[in-house]
Amino acid sequence: NTTASCCGTSTSPMTQATLSLNGGCSVNYAAENPDGEAVTVEQRECLDPQSVLSESRSKMIWSSNLKKDNKVLFRLKVAADASSGIECPVCDAPVRTTQRVRREMRTLTDEEWNKVTTAMWTMKNTSQADGVSTYGPSFRTYDYFVAKHLVSMLDLRGDQAHFGPMFMTWHSAFILEFENALLSVNPEILALPYWDTTKTEPSVFTDKYFGSAPGTGPNGEVIDGAFKNWPIKSDFSIDDYQNAAGEAINTTYTGSTTGMLRGPDATRTETVVLRFGTSSYTYDPNDFWKCANLDAFWYDWYECVEQGTAGGLGVVSGSLHSGPHGQVGGKSGDDSGDFEDVASSPNDAIFFFHHADVDRNAYWWMHVNSDKRATAYGYPTEAATGIGAYSGMTYYGQHLMDTMSDAWGFSAQDLGFSDSSDLQTNADVLCQLSPTTAVYTYDFVVACQADGGADACQASWGEEANTTNATTAAPTSATTTAVGDGTESTTVLENVTTTVEAETSAAAAVVTSLSLCALLVVIR
Repeated sequence: NTTASCCGTSTSPMTQATLSLNGGCSVNYAAENPDGEAVTVEQRECLDPQSVLSESRSKMIWSSNLKKDNKVLFRLKVAADASSGIECPVCDAPVRTTQRVRREMRTLTDEEWNKVTTAMWTMKNTSQADGVSTYGPSFRTYDYFVAKHLVSMLDLRGDQAHFGPMFMTWHSAFILEFENALLSVNPEILALPYWDTTKTEPSVFTDKYFGSAPGTGPNGEVIDGAFKNWPIKSDFSIDDYQNAAGEAINTTYTGSTTGMLRGPDATRTETVVLRFGTSSYTYDPNDFWKCANLDAFWYDWYECVEQGTAGGLGVVSGSLHSGPHGQVGGKSGDDSGDFEDVASSPNDAIFFFHHADVDRNAYWWMHVNSDKRATAYGYPTEAATGIGAYSGMTYYGQHLMDTMSDAWGFSAQDLGFSDSSDLQTNADVLCQLSPTTAVYTYDFVVACQADGGADACQASWGEEANTTNATTAAPTSATTTAVGDGTESTTVLENVTTTVEAETSAAAAVVTSLSLCALLVVIR
């Protein structure tokens, strides 16, 4: 307020730089904000940035660096009345002493990569009945996953898998079910690889890996790579599929406009995967780790990886999740490449390797935010709202205790969970797929813990100097061991077990002592 006397500090609380607005009186707290709107306070006050965080009520700075200063100083957490909370679901998932290791795809040997792609071709070309007969109950056809993704997105109540807090719980379950099916075909694969989009060399858009982007066929078809001429189902019928209870799928989806297994509005008739995007896509490694190390709650993390924000404030540029879909899948006029078509994007085999990478980010975020696990990482229990196409909308499927996509959900058997309810809720997945309880871990977690334990991971990973190592380091602390009769292999994490058990025991003690989930009000 230019009419007020200067009684506050003249430096930015964050950068200590001299503030020029109003001649250095930028932090003077006036009765009106810069737009002339009344500020409800008892009196005008001047602020001391050194003491403001201990203040019992929020205050606001009008400064030349408004967004940054207020983000630093005035994000206050206030515990609500316990009567407004709900009982926390108790997580009784066992601590894993062995976890299979998901590795960056380019660290696999040629033989290892060939096992992955061969198993995926088997899933593509084998019927469900024949697959179960040959490979066991975890087998799924590849097109099963495309159809399941479509049905979940096109739910009439609202998208059950995107644009809200359930995005990651749903997709983590989805790729785990895929991974289980993949390993049923060939247990020697050990785990689903991931595609680190922060790395450009060697390129994944080669004949060895994903093939070209854009596709080099006459209409954008991908005719090279490990998945060349990857077929799109042209005679789709929802009657070919059943949900986890063995019942018909309750959905309005009947195929694309041409009867294919593509989005409901898709008009393309090509029977193989199409790409119209670029092979030069990359994501900033520092932005990846900014989201992964975010000290915030579940929905803040999701906003970060989806639209680069947290609590409405910019954190990173671009979208870790959506970026590759649009940039690699691309468009040709009004038509989308298969990876860009949100509803049916699993048609492009890139999907599962990319989403394993997004899960990798969530995995590390849960690790560094393990103190929030007892209250489900602040996952919303009610009145959740969507973003993007579902901005401001609240509906069943978004909330902590809601069953995930109950029209075609995930059973405990689908995901390999024990001691769990049948159709899984978002709470079930948060419990079963934490870094200490998940059946899998990631190579960079193993590598950094081998370098010096959990403290070393916490202190160094995610800093600029370490982002390259994060995806190239081999899981040096892991040894491969046969389990039971030798038909299934897992990876023993010798240097991880002690840390994992200690962390989980502490979390369990917190859960035992709490009867209500804390409801946190964020004042910005």
